[in-house]
Amino acid sequence: SQLTAHSSQLTAHADYVIGRVFCQALKQAFSHFCEEAFYAPYESGVA
Repeated sequence: SQLTAHSSQLTAHADYVIGRVFCQALKQAFSHFCEEAFYAPYESGVA
């Protein structure tokens, strides 16, 4: 029973880490998308 508690704790931690990394990547991708969508037209001459 101690082993199952430990493994479920590990699973919860893995879910947390995966969720954090996924959200981070999603936020980065979304902000990049926003830059491309909204700022690129105004900075068409600036690379």
